[in-house]
Amino acid sequence: MGEGSVSQSVQRGDEREGHDVTELPDLETSTLVNLYTLLSDVQRDANDFRQEVADVLLSRLHHDRPVAGQYGSVQRTSRRNRSLKDDEDVLSMLEAEGIDRERVMSVDRQKVDEALEVTTLTESDVYEIDESEYVRKAEVDDDVKESRLQGLKDRLAASEETEAEELQQEIEALEERIDDLTSFREGTEVQG
Repeated sequence: MGEGSVSQSVQRGDEREGHDVTELPDLETSTLVNLYTLLSDVQRDANDFRQEVADVLLSRLHHDRPVAGQYGSVQRTSRRNRSLKDDEDVLSMLEAEGIDRERVMSVDRQKVDEALEVTTLTESDVYEIDESEYVRKAEVDDDVKESRLQGLKDRLAASEETEAEELQQEIEALEERIDDLTSFREGTEVQG
């Protein structure tokens, strides 16, 4: 489901409830919370489903040959990822070529974190720390969310627009996927 389609679905549903989601700063905080919670689920669902589609497409696409669909085109490409072999093997090979092992050694974050636990150093002594604030879902009321999605589906079904049937099918698929994917996970995200 495309981002525009999701956005349009939410907008149409909210317009029928008297909200104009194109003017976000004018909306009540609770309405914004509702939109954020729904869109967070939709985003996660869309990303997971997008990956499933990509997995199937990989078997059907030829390298560097675009294949077009109604909404755009895709092509198979490759990405190269590297990871070092065993440290001692790499260091031995480099030393055999005249490269001093000290020249290629680096600081290991995990070892630094372990050292912080047993020293008087603080995290800010050894890390540049950049904190940013963001919004994250704290709780999900599945019953209210499901009734909201059902309400969107019902309003779209009653719509006279030609795309209402397509949007209704997308929302039905979304409801099924959300059932599988929505679960509240407490915790703090730390990027190292």
